[in-house]
Amino acid sequence: MKRFTLGSAMLIVLTTCFLSCKPTKEEATVLIPEYVVNVTQVTQQNAPALQSYAHGVNGADWLLFAGRTNRINDDGGLHDLNANYTNTSFLPLSYNDDIFVYNVEKDEVSALSFNEMVSEISSFTPASGSTDAAAITALIPQIASALKANGTVFRATNPLVMQEGNYMYVVGGYGTPLDQTDSGNAYITFDQVAKINVPSMINVIKGDLNALTLADWQSLVAFGRSGTIDPIVINGKTKQVVTDGKLVSTGGELFKIGSTFYLAGGHNFTANSQQYVDAVYPFTMSVSASNPLALDITVSAPITDVPTTIGTPAADATSKFRRRDGPIVSALYMDSNKNLTEGLAFYGGVFQPDSVVIVNKDTTSYLRAWNTAIYVTPSLSAKYTIDSDYNQKNFNVYACADFELYDAVSGTVSTFLMGGIGDGTYQGPQTLSPFTNSLTQVRYDLSTGKSTPKVIDQNIFGGSSFYGAETEFIFNSSQPISFMTVNGDATEVIDADKTFQEGQGFDLGFIYGGIEAFENTPGTFGRGKSAASSKIWKVTVTKNTVNN
Repeated sequence: MKRFTLGSAMLIVLTTCFLSCKPTKEEATVLIPEYVVNVTQVTQQNAPALQSYAHGVNGADWLLFAGRTNRINDDGGLHDLNANYTNTSFLPLSYNDDIFVYNVEKDEVSALSFNEMVSEISSFTPASGSTDAAAITALIPQIASALKANGTVFRATNPLVMQEGNYMYVVGGYGTPLDQTDSGNAYITFDQVAKINVPSMINVIKGDLNALTLADWQSLVAFGRSGTIDPIVINGKTKQVVTDGKLVSTGGELFKIGSTFYLAGGHNFTANSQQYVDAVYPFTMSVSASNPLALDITVSAPITDVPTTIGTPAADATSKFRRRDGPIVSALYMDSNKNLTEGLAFYGGVFQPDSVVIVNKDTTSYLRAWNTAIYVTPSLSAKYTIDSDYNQKNFNVYACADFELYDAVSGTVSTFLMGGIGDGTYQGPQTLSPFTNSLTQVRYDLSTGKSTPKVIDQNIFGGSSFYGAETEFIFNSSQPISFMTVNGDATEVIDADKTFQEGQGFDLGFIYGGIEAFENTPGTFGRGKSAASSKIWKVTVTKNTVNN
């Protein structure tokens, strides 16, 4: 097997004419950066097959858990669109019950099941006479109990995840309580919030528990919820259901700007109902002063276009925020003083409420994606702007790997969407738009406040299968990547001027996992249709400068 399989090279041009497109002798020549992106498949043997997963990073080690995988006959992959959207669409066999540590440089993996992890922690005894041994011993049962009470954090599919420093944060996700796997009626969207110390959890999974100090144990995990938990009996078993939580979401994204977290989009999906979030919810969290394993959570008023009907079917019928499983990305904007401010943007997503179409007197239900954009600006007086002029033309409208960069020369922020679902054609009756290998660049002009999409390449991955859906872009921690700082806060937007050097290839990061579709409209999982992927793709960026 070849060490690398080279994908296509994409020439990504970020250009804006300043002054005049034909400079006079008195005008200085403007140098315009061009960014060439190469995607290569990394040959590896040991990465797990995962989609819709949670991940944290510490150096070359990736902490991976939750989501879905392949157990028998490719039972991961796209859920069955013609089944019940519970235990026959999301097969219990496809649940990922393991917590992995994968080293991308060494192609080495360590793994424990959730139950094994709890058992390892429960049975751990600090070395006799070691510092803080008594305090650690007293804390161990509390940690094990907290993990058992919040085990669905480590098994839910499609949770909302972000990382800041050594800590990753996990919100929501879809699935069943741990003891009700086989019941279709038990499927819910969770209102769970977790804070996890990534380096410490990596040591636990690797079996190096003696490396954890008392401070590491105290900060290993903390859990919280925002709603009221009520008992409901299903099939003779009592389960706990959150009835009024605001942070109930699967298929959305999680961000942090300053000291505030933002839950963006998604939906609350259960065995019997669906309600979109229809909003961006700001909230704060902190570790409880009285319990280091508990989180205190305060949710603020939502950013939404349906403030009076939010949480009801009426909101779903009218809200432009009715979006899930789409590209929701970090963004930069200009305030009234022409200073940069941090925010986020919705590009694409599914599904529009007006998906019933009448053609030649025939009424047909379509699964229509969004092609307009929403710019969310929490620090500005106008908290959001809907860009109805924007048209993504049904390319890359589903959740996929992405990265953003700020280019000072052109005064733009570019988002690159890699693969996924949406190949530029529109859906047929009761079907998704086809899977795609396309790369779309969305360029937001800071001076005009408008975005322009452009398909750069139709097949960035090469070959006949399709990748990108429910993948993650994981930055290369061994590289000196510079991120934009706004008001003293590091953003997730790359500073292109400081990161890329003229003519030098820069290994920016990796595309990992997701759904591998063996045809462009698989409709379900299984052999010849789709599966969870273990593939890793390296993304290399080269900056070239040309005269304008």
